[in-house]
Amino acid sequence: MCDRARERYATDRKRMGNVPRRRRRHAAMPNLIIIGGLKCGTTSIHHYLGLHPEIHMSKPKELNFFVRELNWDLGIPWYEGRFDGRFPVRGESSPHYTNLPRYHGVAARIHDNLPDARLIYMVRDPISRILSHWRHATGAGYETRSMEDVLTREDQTYVTRSMYWMQLQPYLERFGPEKICVIAQEELQAEREETMRRAFEFAGVDLDFTSEQFEREWERSTAKESGQYQLMEKLVKLPGFKSFDRNFDRLPERMRWMVEKVVHDPAAPEAPKPELTSEIKSDLTRRFADDAPRIQEFAGRGFPRWERY
Repeated sequence: MCDRARERYATDRKRMGNVPRRRRRHAAMPNLIIIGGLKCGTTSIHHYLGLHPEIHMSKPKELNFFVRELNWDLGIPWYEGRFDGRFPVRGESSPHYTNLPRYHGVAARIHDNLPDARLIYMVRDPISRILSHWRHATGAGYETRSMEDVLTREDQTYVTRSMYWMQLQPYLERFGPEKICVIAQEELQAEREETMRRAFEFAGVDLDFTSEQFEREWERSTAKESGQYQLMEKLVKLPGFKSFDRNFDRLPERMRWMVEKVVHDPAAPEAPKPELTSEIKSDLTRRFADDAPRIQEFAGRGFPRWERY
């Protein structure tokens, strides 16, 4: 998945070459960053925020610019050109911004370049996030090991990316708590209007805005084991389809939604989650016993269905 995050902008690198990049008209740096987490509803909230007339969300969604190993080499002019300065709020969403210990220095790069940015951190029941991450990785062919083998190891990405309080520390040190808003995926699903009001208020725009498109759920994990999803994942790895993958988020909203309905089938019932042994479940609950309560304390509220921690 990390290689794909860099590959998506291969064409941009080829175009740049040794020719200086001209600044795009109305280009401006963003002031709203969704920093994660992976499989926590970032795609949905990115789309919901982008519906607001005062907000411009990047296309594509995941720029991963501030990760040195991914797209930092594309340069500030490239990044700035992803946003429209005619909008008071401009944002992007990159789950790899909270991917410690794999990627370091992200919070520092964001602060050095966007010291006044506001940050939204999407979270989810830690174990549910792991299972969704697992379903995505196995469905796309990125993961071939057994769940028991992976989840019994002390230091691996499935667990660390669910340690939200740990991932948030570099941002708290640089931005302070007033610049960070934590939203749970469970809230976005169960209380969408109220949750979006909270997000709009934090972003500094009209919080009474609403849209019938709030009913749409993007990239539901239901599809990760479906034939349509697995076929699409195989196709986008082929040379003839790579450009479609790179440019999908640039398509008009209506066309993207047509593809979304085919690949992720938002009307389908929730797929059964992989079964965890009681030993693994107990071990994971123990690992999150300190982290999960602290992120809820920081948010100032308990999250739905997090009672086990």
